Amino acid sequence: MKAASLAQGYKGAEMEMRGTVRFRFRSTEYDVDVLLEGEARWVENLRQEIGLSGDVGVLQPLAARLVDPDQEEPESAVGDFETDTPPASEDEAMLPGPTPDPSRIPSVVRKIGEFNLETSMAELGGRKSSEPDMEAICEILDELEEEVEPLNDTLSGDPLAEAWIQLLLTLVVREHGHTSLPLSSIEMALGERLNREAAELEIFLDRLWMMGRLERIYGGAETEYSPNPSWMQST
Repeated sequence: MKAASLAQGYKGAEMEMRGTVRFRFRSTEYDVDVLLEGEARWVENLRQEIGLSGDVGVLQPLAARLVDPDQEEPESAVGDFETDTPPASEDEAMLPGPTPDPSRIPSVVRKIGEFNLETSMAELGGRKSSEPDMEAICEILDELEEEVEPLNDTLSGDPLAEAWIQLLLTLVVREHGHTSLPLSSIEMALGERLNREAAELEIFLDRLWMMGRLERIYGGAETEYSPNPSWMQST
């Protein structure tokens, strides 16, 4: 229906629409899409301000009604009702605890660019990040080969391969402070163990990504994979 059609039908009776309405105007030629929703008077005033008053667009009543213009308007045309809940007393409005004292809060003033992340991490006992030594990591994996067991409750199709990938990425994150590893490094460490070449390994990693085990990272020379923290080994 046109925006003015509702009012025109009751023009002779001089009725006025009150309540919640929705106004929609679209113009594919100028790529314009206008959606207004609220009190009928507010919508009409806003339409006049933006030049969309009159027989333009579509006006749809949501919780509106036609009333006599002389009728008193309630506080809300959508049907507000008085509540029997008494106002909160002064005691209930007071916040618990002592009165806040901003002077007791220590201020930290730091110039932009002055913050040193590595120094702050060292003060908190964190490890300094280092470039993963894949040869050393491969030696660690060799030592742990007999201890690696297939994961339980997995839908990846290869629980043993998933266990190896989980172990590798856990070592990289916790020992070197890196959050991801490129596909070539994963293939170097696990390609022979999993009997998978780069293409097959990437398909399996993408399957783990779709399952929410990994995050896939673009932007570098090649795709990298980052473990979901909840999926990494707990020990």
